[in-house]
Amino acid sequence: MAEKTKRVALVTGSTSGIGLGIAHRLASAGCDIIVHGFAPQNIIDDALAELRSQHNDCKISFAGANFLKEDEIDAMCMEVLKLYPEGIDILINNAGFNEVCLLEDCSMELWHRMIAVHLTSAFMLTKWALPLMKKKGWGRIVNTSSQMGLISTPGKVPYGCAKSGLIALAKGAALEGAEYGVTCNAICPGFVETDLLKIQIGKMASEKQISYEIARDQWFAGSNPTKKPVSVEQVAALVGFLCSEEAASITGSAHSIDGGYTAR
Repeated sequence: MAEKTKRVALVTGSTSGIGLGIAHRLASAGCDIIVHGFAPQNIIDDALAELRSQHNDCKISFAGANFLKEDEIDAMCMEVLKLYPEGIDILINNAGFNEVCLLEDCSMELWHRMIAVHLTSAFMLTKWALPLMKKKGWGRIVNTSSQMGLISTPGKVPYGCAKSGLIALAKGAALEGAEYGVTCNAICPGFVETDLLKIQIGKMASEKQISYEIARDQWFAGSNPTKKPVSVEQVAALVGFLCSEEAASITGSAHSIDGGYTAR
């Protein structure tokens, strides 16, 4: 990040997990942060307090929206423009959730919810932010895809389709912003030990009637070639670099950070 320029970053899905880690990383680089999340108020309050206590030289704001409702996304964009009339400099499309369901059992409700939260929200926010970034001659957009945007496993069809779409969105936006100093990339994390993954490991432990620690070891031994989880801090560091001046020529790319999972 340019040290003399105060950038403004909107990070969706940033009240916990990867999004909160990215918010910390960008704040450490001097950015003002707009936190987004559709979470209980105590979770939102805790995230804001954590960021403000560790980055008191940055302005930390909150913009709420239910990404299942397009009018709330539009309203959030207007709210952000009241805070920053020239628009944001960095957009991290990170909001999402995961739900495993075999294709034959997948409801249309799950399909529409998956596409809305992951892909439609990112499309709408990119459509809003890109012209403002082009006008300023600088911008960074990063979409949080997944290793499931590159490969697939049973039960991940809706999730994989949404995550693949985020890669395609990044490529298209990258081409439209290339001449204006705006880059757009996707990151494809593997198994990151977030609260969401801990729940899945907990379910595995219950089903096998083993301890969480044993289930955790089995999970990563059978998934990442490194036999270790990807950390939130590692993902955040990759995003931080993609948002830097040094990454100006990296655009339209999908970046795996998965402990070698997709190399096999």
